Amino acid sequence: MKRILILLLITLAAFPAMADETLEVRIMPDRKQIYAGDSMLVSVVLYASSPIAKAEAKSDFTVKGKCKSRKLRINRNATSGRTREGRNVYYTLVWDQYVLTPSGEGEYTIPAQKFKVTLNKVVYMPDLFDQMMGASPKYEQEEVTASSAKFTFEVKQRPLRSTQEIMSSGAHVM
Repeated sequence: MKRILILLLITLAAFPAMADETLEVRIMPDRKQIYAGDSMLVSVVLYASSPIAKAEAKSDFTVKGKCKSRKLRINRNATSGRTREGRNVYYTLVWDQYVLTPSGEGEYTIPAQKFKVTLNKVVYMPDLFDQMMGASPKYEQEEVTASSAKFTFEVKQRPLRSTQEIMSSGAHVM
C-alpha cells in the first residue's frame, strides 16, 4: 500500500501544475499585400486559454502615417468562439474590426494594442452523470493583461498590366 502511495506521489510531482492563464492579442489583416488605392480589413482578436468573461481595451486604435481608418460595427458576443492551434485550444473574441485606406505608397504602423481581461478559470468540472443531473462547473475569475506586437504593413504601387492581360479583358490595344 505504501509503495502505491509513494508511486502516486512521484507521478503527481512529475506533472507540472495547471498552466497559468494565457492571453494573446493579435492584429490580423485580411490580405498580405496591399496596393495604393486599395483598402484592407484589420481585426483585433483576443486569444485566451480560458473563457473570456470581460475585456477592456487600454489603448486606442490608431495608424501612424496618412491612413484613414473606419471602425466597423460588430456584435462582439456573436464573434466569440474556440479554435485549435496545434495541441492548444483557445477561446477567441474579435474585439474590433477596421477598414484601413492608406493615402499612398509607404509604410504604415499600428501601435501595440493593450487589454485587461477577466478569464473564467475552471476550478471544478463535475462528471458526466452529475452534469445530467444539473450540476455545473465551478469557475474562478482571474485578471490578466496583454498587448499585441506592433503591426507594420507596406503599401506598394500596383504593377502595370501586360498586353495579354489587357487583351483577355476585352479591351483593344493600339
